[in-house]
Amino acid sequence: MGDIHSLPEFRRQKERAGRIRFLERDEEARLFATIRSRSEDAYRLSVFLVDSGCRLGEALGLIWNDIQEHRVSCWITKSGRSRTIPMTERVKEVIKLPPNTEGRRPKGPFTKLTQAQYRAIWNDAKTEVGLGADEQVVPHILRHTCASRLVQGGIDIRRVQMWLGHQTLSMTMRYAHLATNDLDGCVTVLEKPRSQESSPRSAENSMFASPLTTPTSAPASRKAKGSEPAKTPRKRSKGE
Repeated sequence: MGDIHSLPEFRRQKERAGRIRFLERDEEARLFATIRSRSEDAYRLSVFLVDSGCRLGEALGLIWNDIQEHRVSCWITKSGRSRTIPMTERVKEVIKLPPNTEGRRPKGPFTKLTQAQYRAIWNDAKTEVGLGADEQVVPHILRHTCASRLVQGGIDIRRVQMWLGHQTLSMTMRYAHLATNDLDGCVTVLEKPRSQESSPRSAENSMFASPLTTPTSAPASRKAKGSEPAKTPRKRSKGE
């Protein structure tokens, strides 16, 4: 085998800026109810994922020392940076795990499940509720759903970045188009009452009227003076 003296060049492919799919409230309710009928542990994990925005691997890697009274810390993250986020009330409920019959608890709140087990339960449940043909309805959609709800609720994009643990702000900007509240003021301008609108030839009522565009009364006076009828010259008599 020969030596490789130089590395080949690879063209970086940009991430496709397509539509981000997230769950509506009714879709979440139907899907989670079906998951719960199959596995209580999978249901608890689903609630945690949609309210925390954590990745599946981050949630499965949690241990009890990562959970405080009101917060949870993720140490095993994709970006390599740990983060701590507060818990919602329903996360506090589902993260509690009673001891088993032997009086022992597992290492973490979701360590009973593997990724393969959870994905199998997820796929069966989404097929049952009529979402089987939607290729975007995967467990990672719960992270998109959490981010979308934060942005739609008025949380600024920088805080959403911190919540999700994105390494760069550009990754979080995928959700920025959902913050439509920032554009509501534009509608007020566009829906200006017709009675307040000025005619195209009326510079006086225009919002851009200025001394350079507003005509003065001088031309009118000149016009009035010029409009007087010319006097007929009087004929001179022979004696004059």
